[in-house]
Amino acid sequence: MDKDSQSHGLSDSRRSAHGSARILLFIILIFTIIFAWLAIVGATSAFMNTLPGTALLTLLAGATWVAMTAGLFHNGRRMRRVAWGTAIANVVIPIIGLFAELPLDGWSPWRDGGIAFWYVPTALAVATLVWLYHSSPARLAQRNG
Repeated sequence: MDKDSQSHGLSDSRRSAHGSARILLFIILIFTIIFAWLAIVGATSAFMNTLPGTALLTLLAGATWVAMTAGLFHNGRRMRRVAWGTAIANVVIPIIGLFAELPLDGWSPWRDGGIAFWYVPTALAVATLVWLYHSSPARLAQRNG
């Protein structure tokens, strides 16, 4: 690129995550990898046992975690919306699972509020919502004038 086209390009002056934010993102990434892997294994088992509803809902849970994490790491406007929506789903659906019998694999992060993982999935989804609110570029711009 020539010098003239570089001067008119967009620049992002936001800092990258440091400290506790980076640790939170790393923890969410690790659990997302675990949830995605177990969703694939659980869905495969459910398909083999002719339980397509269980398989699809379990795959949806894993895909929702992957989309949430992608939205967190990308941090663009649309991806933040994806992260918000999927984080809300990762809080609401497990809570619904506490009261309704959802056809989920035993290792699904949504089963009975996340009981298979000591409720860590639901707690991490709540932490994601808090982080998304706290790190909102629009809110930070308003606060900084």
